[in-house]
Amino acid sequence: VYGVDTEAEALAILRMVTSQVPRGIKWRDARPYVLAESVEFEPSAEDSQTGRLAVTGYVRGSNLSANRLIHVPNFGDFQIECIYNVPVAVEAAHGNAIEEDDEPAVLDRPDPANQDSLVAANEPDQMANEQTWPEDEEMAGWEAQMAQMEEEEKRVAASDERVVRVPRGTSSYQAAWIPDEDSEEDGSDVSSDDDDDDDSMMGSDDAEIGGSESEEEEDDDQEYEEMRLDAKGRLIDGSGMNGDGASVAGAGAGASDAGNNDDEDMPTAEEEAVHLRAYLAEREKQNRDDTQFPDEVDTPMDVPARQRFARYRGLQSFRTSPWDPYENLPLDYARIFQFENLRRTQTRLMRMAEDAPARVGSHVRIVLRAVPAAAAASFRPDRPFVVYGLLQYEHQMSVMHFTVMRNDEYTAPVRSKDPLVVHMGFRRYNVQPLFSQHLRAGSNGVHKFERFLKHGVVSVATVFAPIQLGAVPVSLYLPTPADSSAGSPTLVGTGTTLDANPARILAKRIVLTGAPYKIHKRGAVIRYMFFNPEDVNWFKPVQLHTKYGRIGHISESLGTHGYMKCIFDGPIKQMDTVCMNLYKRVFPKWNTTLWSEYEQDEAQRQQWVASVDSEPKAEFMEL
Repeated sequence: VYGVDTEAEALAILRMVTSQVPRGIKWRDARPYVLAESVEFEPSAEDSQTGRLAVTGYVRGSNLSANRLIHVPNFGDFQIECIYNVPVAVEAAHGNAIEEDDEPAVLDRPDPANQDSLVAANEPDQMANEQTWPEDEEMAGWEAQMAQMEEEEKRVAASDERVVRVPRGTSSYQAAWIPDEDSEEDGSDVSSDDDDDDDSMMGSDDAEIGGSESEEEEDDDQEYEEMRLDAKGRLIDGSGMNGDGASVAGAGAGASDAGNNDDEDMPTAEEEAVHLRAYLAEREKQNRDDTQFPDEVDTPMDVPARQRFARYRGLQSFRTSPWDPYENLPLDYARIFQFENLRRTQTRLMRMAEDAPARVGSHVRIVLRAVPAAAAASFRPDRPFVVYGLLQYEHQMSVMHFTVMRNDEYTAPVRSKDPLVVHMGFRRYNVQPLFSQHLRAGSNGVHKFERFLKHGVVSVATVFAPIQLGAVPVSLYLPTPADSSAGSPTLVGTGTTLDANPARILAKRIVLTGAPYKIHKRGAVIRYMFFNPEDVNWFKPVQLHTKYGRIGHISESLGTHGYMKCIFDGPIKQMDTVCMNLYKRVFPKWNTTLWSEYEQDEAQRQQWVASVDSEPKAEFMEL
């Protein structure tokens, strides 16, 4: 604390302030960036919406190479066509003498063999997997089936219609929201399993088993019908057919009448508000349940546990039990890039950037290829327009991890896979991250998955995103402000990037619980964990533990209702709860997209349209 009571003290403070050197921002200084003084756009002959963009300014941060990519915020990454040296003519302070730098010249051009590609992801070749050639019996009739399917696809594509299987009495408005079977089959097994697990955590199970397949088909024919909808979701006359193709007069007419009154099926503003309040209340309840009873789920009574939890496994030790990180990977992992040694690669790329031709402090004009016209239209003299140079490989996609600490001012629950906007350095993306614990992993590299982002605890978020080398600040925001009257974005959390590591295992844990029925010394009869002897024998190798710290295992099954005899390392109490931990690996979804704030109209685009000079002229600056 310094006083300013006297003139001498004030001068001492000023002297101290002028002698201070601000601390540099390492992640920004490791990459080149240019604050644009002027922007020019030249539309291409093939497409007026894209063309060449010229950005003039001083190189800052690090040296710039034409072989690297340039990131334009809100618009993406682009290749460099050429870098020009733009000399600045300086007028002397005394007299009219003009001191000019060298003439404008080409500073750097990209090398086609070494220029970074705009390909961000690999194209997985599914035919490269293990194949089994079909037999002649299996190929019989294949040509006729394929011809029939192609004719059906052409008919549907020509008429822009689709067939939806819906319960009887469903209106066309309700049927338009039901996806067809093809779109449901396109979803990944991982995402469907995750959704099922989330539902089971709340105590709801959609799967039902019982009866033969023929009985189920007959019930479906009686309870469901097929409706033909056009591209806008309107009912086509003559639809409303049952599974046998026969027209259903009553249900079809009812659906047709309902299709003519779609406005009546639209929810009102009051109904939407009620549904929103119910949804938010349910999320609050799920958050409280996860805090009070973490990861506990109820064993379904109508589905065998060995089927419901078939993808889960038991681990004797969460930190040391072996788990292959390349086991049963989804198809999206064939599209990403992985480093053999990330730190060594980062050091090598930093050294390569030091040899770039465009030095820090040089006045240059960067010409970019295939840039949308909206990028030039977004330039405003009263607002900074900055373009950033990327290091090599920073355009490729990988599995990115970054730490997150929740903002205390935002108290609403934040669940894994909720849509958020991540600001990662100078890049912004729409993501749906998975959260996990930020602890030192054991020898198996397994980290526990978290269903909610908790307050006061540092978590790790995992997404598919372009590679970001080094420690870069990260901030998470809601896609839309929580308070519409405020107008400012809602900050959810902040953190720092960790690394790009596809081998990091996120293990989702569920806890099956049972209650002691009879206790005799170290043995006990446990019930309500399973409901049939087959499930007991299936999960017999998995270790048990109690909430009071006892460890045990299943000895044998008793009766036909899921009772089991268990042996523990000591006597257990009657009020104790017996638990069984099961784990399953979860993966992020391929849904990362570039976030942009601009939506430009034609008039705004045309105001910055001009030709790009191949030989830029020297600029004058007075001193």
